Order: sequence, then structure tokens, then C-alpha cells
Amino acid sequence: MGGPGPDAAPAEPRADPGAGAAPGGLALQLFLYALMCSIWGSSFFFTALALRSFNPVAVPVLRMAIATLILGIVVALRRLPLPRAPGLWMHVAVLGALNIAVPYILLNQAQTHVHSSLASVLSATTPLFAFLFSWLLARTERFSPLRAAGLVIAFGGVVLLYGFQRRQDGEIGPWSLVIVFCSALFAAGNVYTRRYLAGVHPFTVAFLQVGAGSAYLLAMGVASGELRFGTPSTTSLLAVLELGVAGSALTYVLFFHFIRLWGSTAASLNTYFQPLVGISLGVLVLKESIGAATCVSLAMVCCGVLIFGLGTLLSPRRPASRQVCAGNGHPAAQPLPRR
Repeated sequence: MGGPGPDAAPAEPRADPGAGAAPGGLALQLFLYALMCSIWGSSFFFTALALRSFNPVAVPVLRMAIATLILGIVVALRRLPLPRAPGLWMHVAVLGALNIAVPYILLNQAQTHVHSSLASVLSATTPLFAFLFSWLLARTERFSPLRAAGLVIAFGGVVLLYGFQRRQDGEIGPWSLVIVFCSALFAAGNVYTRRYLAGVHPFTVAFLQVGAGSAYLLAMGVASGELRFGTPSTTSLLAVLELGVAGSALTYVLFFHFIRLWGSTAASLNTYFQPLVGISLGVLVLKESIGAATCVSLAMVCCGVLIFGLGTLLSPRRPASRQVCAGNGHPAAQPLPRR
């Protein structure tokens, strides 16, 4: 994520059929892909560890500051050009708020009320929102029976989960919806990036929007007086470091590596593996307890997302003209081609 200049429209990245064909090459690529899925799937787990010492404002500030530094080094080493048009910088500023500052503040606040395992499942609804926004606003996606079924089942699970949690603990229910709202923000950022920044190299977009979001977060933290660090534990420090280095920088590099290697659709299948990682870490390591009613609701969400993903894979593909870049550590589930 060199690449084309800011005013050029890059060709859609294509899978390289020869990549990974050398002895041991495929095994290495599969290992890296599993690593990418594991890192993204464990983001809520590490956030829970970080929140043991840091407050919900300090965690995203530190995470995005670290990610900005690393992505800036990547952009500099690859000598990628920065946008020249003032309008592109305005779009970057919008993405910094839409894709980074607002959702990460809300997600960290939500995780002080909601288990990491539950958050990892609810966040997997991002590709569903991306499809809906693309269908409603850009008219670049089509419904299919599987996609429609997946949407109904997944969002039905969200409604059931909200109802169950409102009955058991009135405070948790709204925070679950906050996580779903953040998924919608991420999806909106995907569509926005596609529409206004498709000519900018994805690594440059990632660096600039994370940098803008980091500046917003820092300003909010200072203005609110909530940017306090105290005396964090070693575990929390390492968790923040992992979130910045691996969860918000390394995964970007790996994701766009796999777009070039296998194509956008195959690369973005990681979205559907993330809940498995998140639930496993939350239940087995953090010892989070999930009631039977919550399990049923989360199973509905997972099944809906998987059915939707299957419908996407089986749907006839339109020729894609541009590359999608998602912001914030959560990439788009698939290319959103224009007519």
C-alpha cells in the first residue's frame, strides 16, 4: 500500500498465479495468512489486556501513534508519493475521524462493558454494512438469496443479543449496539475511500488516515483531560505495543501483500475467521463466561456472516476498476466495483 501517483487511477491488483509456487513458498504464504488472521482476530483480546492499566482514551492514542510511526517508515522506504491535491487531504481528514478517531474511542469505551469475545463477533458485521452501503448509495452490489439470508440471520442475532442483554444487564445492551455502530462506521469508511481516494496508493492512505486519526485522538485526550497513563503493568504495555505494531501496522502490510498475491476476495476472507480467534482467546485465556442465550445470539451472527461470505464468493463478479482500501485495521470484505 511505488505505486501510482495521487491523481492516477491504479489498475485493480491481480493475483499472481506464480507467487508461492516455489518449494516451501505456499507453506510460507499460508503461515503468513494465518498470522494475519490471528493478529486481527486477537485485537479485542489485546485491547482487554491494555485496558487493565490504561483508560479507554490512552489505549487508542498510543496504538495509533505507534502505527503511524511504522506506516510512515514503510511509506518512506517505498518512496510513495503523498497527495498533492488539497481535496485529497480533506478526504484523508474525514477518514481520520470516520475510520480511526470516532470508532476507536467508542470501541475502547464499549470494551469496558462488553467481553472481548462478544466484541470480536459483533465487529465481524463490517462486510455486511459495506455491502449495504455499496448497494444503497453506490448501486455497485447486488443481492443474492445467500447474501439476503446472511444479512437477515446476522442482524437477527444482533437484535436477539440486544434483547437478551437488556433483560439480564441493562447497561451492557446499548454498548453491544455501539460496537455494531462502529462496524458500520468502518464500512462507511471503506466505501468513502473507494469513492474519493481510489487513486492513492493503499499504504499512503493507511499512513495518512491513521496519522490524522492519531492527531484527533491526541487532541481529544488533551482537551478532555482523560489522557492519563499512570503506572501501567508490563502486560498492558506489551498489549499496546502489539496493537500498534502488529494489529495496526503489520497487518496492513500483510493484507495488501495478499491482495497482490491472491486477489482481493481471497485476501479478505480473514474477516470470517476473526470471531473464532476472538472467542477462543476470550473464553480460554480471559475466562470470559458466555450464557446460553448469548451463545445462541452470537452463533446466529457468525452463521449469518459466513452465509453472507459464501454468497459473496458465489455471486457473479463484475469487472473491478479500482482497488479497495479499508482503514483502521479492519479491511473491506471484498472489492466494491463501480459501474
